[in-house]
Formats: sequence, structure tokens, C-alpha cells
Amino acid sequence: MVNSSLAYEILLYINSFYFGLFATCELGTLILKSVLIIEKYGIDKDPTKIGQDYGVLLGLFVIEAIRLILGRKGSLSERDVPVMFSVLLTIPSMMGVLYLLVLQVVVLRIEYIWCTLMLSLQMLEFLFAAMFIATMCKGPTYD
Repeated sequence: MVNSSLAYEILLYINSFYFGLFATCELGTLILKSVLIIEKYGIDKDPTKIGQDYGVLLGLFVIEAIRLILGRKGSLSERDVPVMFSVLLTIPSMMGVLYLLVLQVVVLRIEYIWCTLMLSLQMLEFLFAAMFIATMCKGPTYD
């Protein structure tokens, strides 16, 4: 049987480093894209869409940071409530990554790779967090 707590903690640890890389690269590419779009198409190229991309990216940064902190805290102390909140925050975080993957003004090929890796990590964390919660909520067995 797989120790879901250990696997979940390892995934959170990996994701905490990958999230820093992902956030830095996404912010850099979004700044680059906004400069190139303004330069190429002029300022009339719907600046609200670029502002919406920045808003989604900022929201994703906040939600993902809170999700990782709650997941790590709940996993290390073996409490199920912070992990449940972390699992609930996974859904808006996945939606933010999907927005960056599909609905941005311009999506680069490298962003497909970054966002796909982020979604894969989040899905694995979701699966192992659900297994961790199921084992925590189960009563003790006496053999």
C-alpha cells in the first residue's frame, strides 16, 4: 500500500520549487508579451485583456501560495482540515492554470509545457491529498 501522506508531502515539496520557477517564467513572459503586443499593434490592442491576464496571474500566485502552505502544514502535522482547504483551493488554481494555457492573449509553446507540468503536479497532489484525507478520516483499526 502506498503511504499517501509521504507521497503527498513529496509532491508538495516538488511543487513548491516548481511553482517559484513557474511564477517567475510566467510573469516574465507576460511582461514580454505585453511589451511586444503594445509595440507591434499599438496601444489600441485591447489593454483590458492584458490586464485580465495580469489579474489571473496574480490571483493564481496568491491561491497557489496559500494552497501550498496549507497543504504542507496539514501534511506535516497530519491534520485533515488544512489539507481539505488545500484540496478546495486546488480547483481555482487549476482553473487559473487552464486560463493561462488556453485563454491568454498570446500563448507561447513553452507556456504549454509549463502549464501542462503544473496541471500534472496539481492533479497528482489532488489524488494523493484525497487518499490522505480518506486515511485520516478512517477510524483506527485494531488487529
